[in-house]
Amino acid sequence: MSAGRLLAIFAIFVLATAGWLALAGSIHIRSLDTGQRLGDAVSGLWGSQQTQAVPEFRALGGSGSTPLDVEASDISASFRLNDRRKGLLWYATYVVDFRAAYTVTNPLSREATGTMALKFPDPDGTYDGFAVRVDGVEVPVEYKNGKAVATFVLPPKGSAKVDTGYRTNGMDAWEYQPSPKGVGVVKNFKLVMTTDFSAIDYPGDGVSPTHFQKSGEGWQLQWRYSSIVSGHPIGLVMPRPLNPGPLVARITTFAPISLLFFFVALILLTATSGVRLHPIHYGFIAAGFFAFHLLLAYLADQIDLNLAFLIAAATSIGLVVGYLSVVVGKKRALVEIAASQLLFLVLFSYSFFFQGFTGLAITIGVVLTLAFFMMKTAHLDWEDVFPRRQAAARGSYSQTPAYVPPATAPTETVVPNQPT
Repeated sequence: MSAGRLLAIFAIFVLATAGWLALAGSIHIRSLDTGQRLGDAVSGLWGSQQTQAVPEFRALGGSGSTPLDVEASDISASFRLNDRRKGLLWYATYVVDFRAAYTVTNPLSREATGTMALKFPDPDGTYDGFAVRVDGVEVPVEYKNGKAVATFVLPPKGSAKVDTGYRTNGMDAWEYQPSPKGVGVVKNFKLVMTTDFSAIDYPGDGVSPTHFQKSGEGWQLQWRYSSIVSGHPIGLVMPRPLNPGPLVARITTFAPISLLFFFVALILLTATSGVRLHPIHYGFIAAGFFAFHLLLAYLADQIDLNLAFLIAAATSIGLVVGYLSVVVGKKRALVEIAASQLLFLVLFSYSFFFQGFTGLAITIGVVLTLAFFMMKTAHLDWEDVFPRRQAAARGSYSQTPAYVPPATAPTETVVPNQPT
């Protein structure tokens, strides 16, 4: 293969790279646009991230009010995941059933009026089944400024058990703040979370559970403390399916690497099989690769991501292999070319579905491919495959007959007549 052909193939690669970068940019812009526009819509319809703080308890009397410490907390939160998709993005929406029982003690030696002020996670949210019961009896509740204020009677030096709860919708994460004002003492605390999903994670500043066990398809997570000083929240981050927009944008951004590996493999395969391809052939092959990412970009926001990937991969392989079957015929080289496309386009792109393993998968594929071509080309004479220009020039020059100057005609010598 001549240097001119290699330069033409490189130019095709550069043009394809520019097209992929433009496509990746458009996908990124579409994802940001839908994320900002639809994220607010989903939050408004379904609910935002939830943070429930411990209620504030007070004893009213005489000249003012006295803060009441929570002597014990018994809390449960059950989560049912209900992911919602809008355009190129998934949103981790959930339903939470929150229940809490608090024990408070009247420090006064006389009967006092106790209050509980519970601040809702979202003042504009919807809370189904909310009620407050004191020692099993429902008490009146006043709602103002995003808070529910319940009033009840506390016996002298006596305790009361206050139960409350609700069911609401949220998105992305849920947290419980056991201490109302930063770092504080939390006594006799118990919180149990139950999920119907197995992929669990915690906020960066959250506290890990003290005990956990499988519960059906999900987990039961427990936090138990007899007495702890902490200001960190206890929370849960909801799992989110792969977002089609960012995933397709990443696959498209790294597509030039996929094509580069395939072009190198194609050059080696054709060199070892005696097949000659013109740079125009490489141009159509690059277009077949680009068709995969173009289809994937516009199918991913319409149908299931895995189905979109399958359709795009089958279309691209059909274009490239079908085209080369006409160009090179049904030879063994065609099978090797099809296997190379499957590796460098399909498997390379699908590795992005497994976050954290993409680099390892690509490395393994490259090493195995390197081993294959090292064995395949070990006995190849590269001087015959890529002849140097100087050698070619010398070869063409030696075939030209050397210039030989015409020989000088011998001078005829006149011999004088000799006597007979």
